[in-house]
Amino acid sequence: MEKKSFQSLQSSEGTKINLNAAGMTINGNAFEVKEMHSRGNNSLNFKRKSLSVDLKKETSLMLDGMSVPLRKFHLLNLVMDKYSWHNRWAYLNMSALGIFPLHSTYCTLWINDQPQGIFLLVEKPHEASLRLKSPYMLRRGVQHKIDGEYIDTPSKAEAAEYRKKYQQMYHNLGRFNGEELFSALESTLAIEDYFRWMGFNYLIMNGDYSDELYLYIRAEDGRFDIIPWDYDDIFKPLPHEGSEARGEVDRNRMVFSIEDDLDKKIASDPIIYQHYFEAFKRLCMDLTEDQLRKTGQQVLKELEILGSDPRVAEASRFLDKTSFDMEAAKTDLNIAINSVVNRRNALTKNLLK
Repeated sequence: MEKKSFQSLQSSEGTKINLNAAGMTINGNAFEVKEMHSRGNNSLNFKRKSLSVDLKKETSLMLDGMSVPLRKFHLLNLVMDKYSWHNRWAYLNMSALGIFPLHSTYCTLWINDQPQGIFLLVEKPHEASLRLKSPYMLRRGVQHKIDGEYIDTPSKAEAAEYRKKYQQMYHNLGRFNGEELFSALESTLAIEDYFRWMGFNYLIMNGDYSDELYLYIRAEDGRFDIIPWDYDDIFKPLPHEGSEARGEVDRNRMVFSIEDDLDKKIASDPIIYQHYFEAFKRLCMDLTEDQLRKTGQQVLKELEILGSDPRVAEASRFLDKTSFDMEAAKTDLNIAINSVVNRRNALTKNLLK
Protein backbone atom coordinates (compact mmCIF):
# COMPACT_ATOMS: atom_id res chain seq x y z
CA MET A 1 0.00 0.00 0.00
CA GLU A 2 1.04 3.62 -0.27
CA LYS A 3 3.52 4.66 2.38
CA LYS A 4 1.18 7.37 3.64
CA SER A 5 -1.66 4.85 4.02
CA PHE A 6 0.58 2.50 5.99
CA GLN A 7 1.62 5.32 8.32
CA SER A 8 -2.02 6.29 8.86
CA LEU A 9 -2.94 2.68 9.54
CA GLN A 10 -0.28 2.32 12.23
CA SER A 11 -0.81 5.69 13.90
CA SER A 12 -4.62 5.76 13.95
CA GLU A 13 -6.39 4.89 17.21
CA GLY A 14 -9.99 3.75 17.40
CA THR A 15 -10.73 4.79 13.81
CA LYS A 16 -11.35 2.59 10.79
CA ILE A 17 -9.04 3.41 7.87
CA ASN A 18 -9.97 2.60 4.26
CA LEU A 19 -7.10 1.06 2.27
CA ASN A 20 -8.68 0.67 -1.15
CA ALA A 21 -5.49 1.48 -3.07
CA ALA A 22 -3.78 -1.61 -1.65
CA GLY A 23 -2.81 -4.80 -3.45
CA MET A 24 -2.30 -8.23 -1.92
CA THR A 25 -0.10 -11.25 -2.51
CA ILE A 26 -1.21 -14.59 -1.08
CA ASN A 27 1.22 -17.51 -1.21
CA GLY A 28 3.12 -15.79 -4.01
CA ASN A 29 0.03 -15.02 -6.12
CA ALA A 30 -0.99 -11.40 -6.68
CA PHE A 31 -4.62 -10.32 -6.23
CA GLU A 32 -6.45 -7.07 -6.83
CA VAL A 33 -8.24 -5.75 -3.77
CA LYS A 34 -11.80 -4.54 -4.17
CA GLU A 35 -12.03 -3.19 -0.64
CA MET A 36 -9.87 -3.24 2.48
CA HIS A 37 -10.16 -1.44 5.80
CA SER A 38 -9.04 -1.75 9.39
CA ARG A 39 -11.65 -3.38 11.62
CA GLY A 40 -12.54 -4.12 15.21
CA ASN A 41 -13.40 -2.18 18.34
CA ASN A 42 -10.78 -2.23 21.11
CA SER A 43 -8.21 -3.77 18.76
CA LEU A 44 -8.26 -0.57 16.67
CA ASN A 45 -6.36 1.17 19.46
CA PHE A 46 -3.21 -0.87 18.80
CA LYS A 47 -0.51 -0.27 16.21
CA ARG A 48 -0.98 -3.68 14.60
CA LYS A 49 -4.47 -3.57 13.08
CA SER A 50 -6.94 -6.24 12.06
CA LEU A 51 -8.08 -5.96 8.46
CA SER A 52 -11.26 -6.66 6.53
CA VAL A 53 -10.47 -7.83 2.99
CA ASP A 54 -12.63 -8.16 -0.12
CA LEU A 55 -10.71 -9.42 -3.16
CA LYS A 56 -11.88 -8.76 -6.71
CA LYS A 57 -11.20 -12.37 -7.60
CA GLU A 58 -11.73 -15.52 -5.56
CA THR A 59 -8.73 -17.57 -4.50
CA SER A 60 -8.41 -21.12 -3.17
CA LEU A 61 -6.48 -21.93 -0.01
CA MET A 62 -5.66 -25.29 1.52
CA LEU A 63 -7.28 -25.16 4.95
CA ASP A 64 -7.25 -28.18 7.26
CA GLY A 65 -6.61 -30.57 4.39
CA MET A 66 -9.12 -29.26 1.85
CA SER A 67 -9.22 -26.61 -0.86
CA VAL A 68 -11.44 -23.71 0.20
CA PRO A 69 -12.56 -20.83 -2.07
CA LEU A 70 -12.20 -17.43 -0.38
CA ARG A 71 -12.83 -13.86 -1.48
CA LYS A 72 -14.02 -12.01 1.64
CA PHE A 73 -12.22 -12.59 4.92
CA HIS A 74 -10.88 -10.97 8.06
CA LEU A 75 -7.24 -10.87 9.11
CA LEU A 76 -7.39 -10.79 12.91
CA ASN A 77 -4.35 -9.33 14.67
CA LEU A 78 -4.72 -11.50 17.83
CA VAL A 79 -3.31 -8.54 19.75
CA MET A 80 -5.66 -9.32 22.67
CA ASP A 81 -5.28 -13.11 22.40
CA LYS A 82 -2.42 -13.86 24.77
CA TYR A 83 -0.01 -16.38 23.22
CA SER A 84 -2.16 -16.27 20.05
CA TRP A 85 -3.82 -19.68 20.49
CA HIS A 86 -7.24 -19.14 22.11
CA ASN A 87 -9.28 -18.31 19.03
CA ARG A 88 -7.76 -20.91 16.73
CA TRP A 89 -8.10 -23.69 19.30
CA ALA A 90 -11.71 -22.79 20.12
CA TYR A 91 -12.67 -22.55 16.44
CA LEU A 92 -11.16 -25.97 15.69
CA ASN A 93 -13.13 -27.60 18.50
CA MET A 94 -16.39 -25.87 17.59
CA SER A 95 -15.89 -26.94 13.96
CA ALA A 96 -15.56 -30.54 15.16
CA LEU A 97 -18.81 -30.06 17.11
CA GLY A 98 -20.60 -28.74 14.01
CA ILE A 99 -21.27 -25.27 15.43
CA PHE A 100 -18.60 -23.18 13.66
CA PRO A 101 -19.09 -23.08 9.87
CA LEU A 102 -16.42 -20.45 9.16
CA HIS A 103 -13.14 -21.38 7.46
CA SER A 104 -10.05 -20.21 9.34
CA THR A 105 -6.27 -20.59 9.34
CA TYR A 106 -3.17 -18.95 10.77
CA CYS A 107 -1.00 -16.83 8.50
CA THR A 108 1.80 -14.31 8.72
CA LEU A 109 1.12 -10.81 7.42
CA TRP A 110 3.64 -8.46 5.88
CA ILE A 111 2.85 -4.90 4.82
CA ASN A 112 5.33 -3.15 2.54
CA ASP A 113 7.90 -5.84 3.42
CA GLN A 114 7.51 -5.13 7.12
CA PRO A 115 6.38 -8.05 9.31
CA GLN A 116 3.10 -7.55 11.16
CA GLY A 117 3.22 -10.89 12.95
CA ILE A 118 0.96 -13.91 13.29
CA PHE A 119 -2.65 -13.31 12.23
CA LEU A 120 -5.75 -15.47 12.05
CA LEU A 121 -7.47 -15.48 8.67
CA VAL A 122 -11.21 -16.08 9.17
CA GLU A 123 -13.94 -16.20 6.58
CA LYS A 124 -16.41 -13.35 7.04
CA PRO A 125 -19.65 -14.55 8.66
CA HIS A 126 -21.68 -12.95 5.88
CA GLU A 127 -19.63 -14.79 3.27
CA ALA A 128 -20.34 -18.05 5.10
CA SER A 129 -24.06 -17.28 5.25
CA LEU A 130 -24.05 -16.74 1.48
CA ARG A 131 -22.23 -20.04 1.02
CA LEU A 132 -24.92 -21.66 3.15
CA LYS A 133 -27.58 -20.02 0.95
CA SER A 134 -29.06 -18.10 3.86
CA PRO A 135 -31.43 -15.25 2.94
CA TYR A 136 -30.90 -13.36 6.21
CA MET A 137 -28.39 -13.02 9.04
CA LEU A 138 -28.13 -10.75 12.08
CA ARG A 139 -25.58 -10.04 14.74
CA ARG A 140 -26.94 -10.23 18.28
CA GLY A 141 -25.96 -7.38 20.55
CA VAL A 142 -26.33 -6.55 24.22
CA GLN A 143 -29.85 -7.25 25.51
CA HIS A 144 -30.51 -9.12 22.24
CA LYS A 145 -30.62 -5.93 20.19
CA ILE A 146 -29.91 -6.40 16.49
CA ASP A 147 -26.42 -4.93 16.02
CA GLY A 148 -26.34 -5.56 12.28
CA GLU A 149 -28.36 -7.17 9.51
CA TYR A 150 -27.25 -8.95 6.33
CA ILE A 151 -30.20 -9.26 3.95
CA ASP A 152 -29.83 -11.47 0.89
CA THR A 153 -33.39 -11.63 -0.31
CA PRO A 154 -34.97 -9.06 -2.67
CA SER A 155 -38.19 -9.22 -0.65
CA LYS A 156 -38.42 -6.57 2.06
CA ALA A 157 -41.45 -8.40 3.45
CA GLU A 158 -39.46 -11.63 3.79
CA ALA A 159 -36.61 -9.81 5.57
CA ALA A 160 -39.15 -8.18 7.90
CA GLU A 161 -40.57 -11.62 8.72
CA TYR A 162 -37.13 -12.93 9.70
CA ARG A 163 -36.57 -9.89 11.90
CA LYS A 164 -39.98 -10.40 13.47
CA LYS A 165 -39.22 -14.11 14.01
CA TYR A 166 -36.10 -13.21 15.98
CA GLN A 167 -37.92 -10.63 18.10
CA GLN A 168 -40.84 -12.99 18.66
CA MET A 169 -38.47 -15.63 20.01
CA TYR A 170 -37.53 -13.27 22.84
CA HIS A 171 -41.12 -12.14 23.31
CA ASN A 172 -42.10 -15.78 23.85
CA LEU A 173 -39.75 -16.01 26.83
CA GLY A 174 -42.30 -14.06 28.85
CA ARG A 175 -45.37 -15.81 27.40
CA PHE A 176 -44.51 -19.48 27.72
CA ASN A 177 -42.77 -21.89 30.03
CA GLY A 178 -41.67 -25.53 30.02
CA GLU A 179 -42.45 -27.76 27.06
CA GLU A 180 -44.63 -25.12 25.42
CA LEU A 181 -41.70 -22.73 25.39
CA PHE A 182 -39.29 -25.45 24.24
CA SER A 183 -41.55 -26.22 21.27
CA ALA A 184 -41.70 -22.52 20.38
CA LEU A 185 -37.90 -22.21 20.60
CA GLU A 186 -37.31 -25.40 18.63
CA SER A 187 -39.55 -24.15 15.81
CA THR A 188 -37.52 -20.93 15.52
CA LEU A 189 -33.95 -21.88 16.47
CA ALA A 190 -31.61 -24.82 15.85
CA ILE A 191 -31.79 -25.37 19.58
CA GLU A 192 -29.34 -28.30 19.78
CA ASP A 193 -26.63 -26.14 18.19
CA TYR A 194 -27.45 -23.28 20.55
CA PHE A 195 -27.27 -25.64 23.54
CA ARG A 196 -23.93 -27.04 22.34
CA TRP A 197 -22.57 -23.50 22.00
CA MET A 198 -23.69 -22.61 25.53
CA GLY A 199 -22.24 -25.87 26.86
CA PHE A 200 -18.92 -25.32 25.10
CA ASN A 201 -18.70 -21.81 26.59
CA TYR A 202 -19.38 -23.27 30.04
CA LEU A 203 -16.76 -25.97 29.60
CA ILE A 204 -13.99 -23.59 28.53
CA MET A 205 -15.20 -20.74 30.78
CA ASN A 206 -15.62 -18.14 28.06
CA GLY A 207 -15.77 -14.77 29.75
CA ASP A 208 -17.42 -12.87 26.88
CA TYR A 209 -19.89 -14.47 24.52
CA SER A 210 -23.51 -13.33 24.89
CA ASP A 211 -23.15 -10.52 22.35
CA GLU A 212 -20.58 -12.36 20.22
CA LEU A 213 -23.01 -14.30 18.07
CA TYR A 214 -24.38 -14.23 14.54
CA LEU A 215 -27.68 -15.93 13.76
CA TYR A 216 -28.51 -16.88 10.17
CA ILE A 217 -31.61 -18.38 8.61
CA ARG A 218 -31.04 -21.96 7.49
CA ALA A 219 -32.08 -22.51 3.89
CA GLU A 220 -33.33 -26.03 4.59
CA ASP A 221 -35.91 -25.25 7.30
CA GLY A 222 -36.15 -21.48 7.87
CA ARG A 223 -34.85 -21.67 11.44
CA PHE A 224 -32.06 -19.57 12.89
CA ASP A 225 -28.69 -21.24 13.38
CA ILE A 226 -25.53 -19.84 14.95
CA ILE A 227 -22.09 -18.54 14.01
CA PRO A 228 -20.02 -17.94 17.19
CA TRP A 229 -17.36 -15.22 17.29
CA ASP A 230 -14.40 -13.96 19.37
CA TYR A 231 -12.72 -16.39 21.78
CA ASP A 232 -9.98 -14.19 23.25
CA ASP A 233 -11.29 -14.41 26.81
CA ILE A 234 -11.50 -18.09 27.64
CA PHE A 235 -10.50 -19.88 30.87
CA LYS A 236 -11.82 -17.01 32.99
CA PRO A 237 -12.96 -17.54 36.61
CA LEU A 238 -16.08 -15.38 36.00
CA PRO A 239 -17.88 -13.93 32.98
CA HIS A 240 -17.38 -10.22 32.28
CA GLU A 241 -21.11 -9.57 32.43
CA GLY A 242 -24.15 -11.29 33.85
CA SER A 243 -22.93 -11.81 37.43
CA GLU A 244 -26.01 -10.03 38.83
CA ALA A 245 -28.30 -12.20 36.71
CA ARG A 246 -26.45 -15.31 37.89
CA GLY A 247 -27.59 -14.53 41.43
CA GLU A 248 -31.19 -14.89 40.28
CA VAL A 249 -30.85 -18.56 39.23
CA ASP A 250 -29.51 -21.76 40.76
CA ARG A 251 -25.72 -21.46 40.87
CA ASN A 252 -25.41 -25.19 40.13
CA ARG A 253 -26.69 -24.57 36.61
CA MET A 254 -24.04 -25.41 34.04
CA VAL A 255 -24.32 -22.05 32.28
CA PHE A 256 -21.34 -19.70 32.46
CA SER A 257 -22.94 -16.34 31.57
CA ILE A 258 -26.59 -15.41 32.04
CA GLU A 259 -26.32 -11.96 30.48
CA ASP A 260 -28.78 -12.67 27.64
CA ASP A 261 -32.49 -13.20 28.40
CA LEU A 262 -32.59 -16.44 26.40
CA ASP A 263 -29.69 -17.91 28.35
CA LYS A 264 -31.28 -16.78 31.62
CA LYS A 265 -34.53 -18.53 30.69
CA ILE A 266 -32.68 -21.70 29.74
CA ALA A 267 -30.95 -21.68 33.13
CA SER A 268 -34.05 -20.84 35.18
CA ASP A 269 -36.83 -22.88 33.56
CA PRO A 270 -36.46 -26.44 34.95
CA ILE A 271 -37.85 -28.18 31.86
CA ILE A 272 -35.85 -26.11 29.37
CA TYR A 273 -32.76 -26.61 31.50
CA GLN A 274 -33.31 -30.39 31.45
CA HIS A 275 -33.27 -30.29 27.63
CA TYR A 276 -30.06 -28.23 27.82
CA PHE A 277 -28.59 -30.62 30.40
CA GLU A 278 -29.14 -33.59 28.06
CA ALA A 279 -27.51 -31.67 25.21
CA PHE A 280 -24.58 -30.82 27.48
CA LYS A 281 -24.06 -34.51 28.25
CA ARG A 282 -23.98 -35.24 24.50
CA LEU A 283 -21.46 -32.42 24.06
CA CYS A 284 -19.15 -33.89 26.70
CA MET A 285 -19.33 -37.30 25.03
CA ASP A 286 -18.44 -35.78 21.64
CA LEU A 287 -15.71 -33.46 22.92
CA THR A 288 -13.39 -36.20 24.12
CA GLU A 289 -10.08 -35.85 25.92
CA ASP A 290 -8.33 -36.98 22.72
CA GLN A 291 -10.12 -34.28 20.73
CA LEU A 292 -9.17 -31.52 23.17
CA ARG A 293 -5.52 -32.60 23.23
CA LYS A 294 -5.33 -33.19 19.47
CA THR A 295 -6.47 -29.66 18.65
CA GLY A 296 -4.03 -28.30 21.22
CA GLN A 297 -1.14 -30.09 19.56
CA GLN A 298 -2.30 -28.96 16.12
CA VAL A 299 -2.29 -25.33 17.22
CA LEU A 300 1.19 -25.67 18.75
CA LYS A 301 2.60 -27.15 15.54
CA GLU A 302 1.10 -24.34 13.47
CA LEU A 303 2.46 -21.69 15.83
CA GLU A 304 5.92 -23.32 15.84
CA ILE A 305 6.09 -23.04 12.06
CA LEU A 306 4.95 -19.41 11.92
CA GLY A 307 6.75 -18.20 15.04
CA SER A 308 10.10 -19.72 14.04
CA ASP A 309 10.97 -16.51 12.14
CA PRO A 310 12.29 -14.13 14.84
CA ARG A 311 11.02 -11.11 12.87
CA VAL A 312 7.49 -12.53 12.94
CA ALA A 313 7.73 -13.43 16.63
CA GLU A 314 8.95 -9.93 17.47
CA ALA A 315 6.09 -8.33 15.51
CA SER A 316 3.44 -10.56 17.16
CA ARG A 317 3.03 -8.41 20.25
CA PHE A 318 0.35 -8.99 22.89
CA LEU A 319 -1.25 -5.62 23.68
CA ASP A 320 1.57 -4.05 21.63
CA LYS A 321 3.98 -4.93 24.46
CA THR A 322 5.16 -8.54 24.68
CA SER A 323 6.51 -10.32 21.59
CA PHE A 324 5.48 -13.89 20.86
CA ASP A 325 7.35 -16.52 22.88
CA MET A 326 6.86 -20.08 21.67
CA GLU A 327 7.95 -21.72 24.90
CA ALA A 328 5.65 -19.52 26.96
CA ALA A 329 2.79 -20.26 24.54
CA LYS A 330 3.47 -23.99 24.82
CA THR A 331 3.48 -23.86 28.62
CA ASP A 332 0.33 -21.74 28.73
CA LEU A 333 -1.57 -23.96 26.28
CA ASN A 334 -0.55 -27.22 27.98
CA ILE A 335 -1.64 -25.92 31.41
CA ALA A 336 -4.97 -24.79 29.97
CA ILE A 337 -5.59 -28.03 28.08
CA ASN A 338 -4.82 -30.12 31.17
CA SER A 339 -7.24 -27.93 33.12
CA VAL A 340 -10.09 -28.21 30.60
CA VAL A 341 -9.53 -31.96 30.22
CA ASN A 342 -9.76 -32.39 34.00
CA ARG A 343 -12.86 -30.21 34.05
CA ARG A 344 -14.45 -32.17 31.21
CA ASN A 345 -13.62 -35.54 32.82
CA ALA A 346 -14.98 -34.48 36.22
CA LEU A 347 -18.16 -33.09 34.68
CA THR A 348 -18.64 -36.22 32.58
CA LYS A 349 -18.23 -38.45 35.63
CA ASN A 350 -20.90 -36.50 37.50
CA LEU A 351 -23.21 -36.29 34.51
CA LEU A 352 -23.22 -40.06 34.05
CA LYS A 353 -24.02 -40.89 37.68
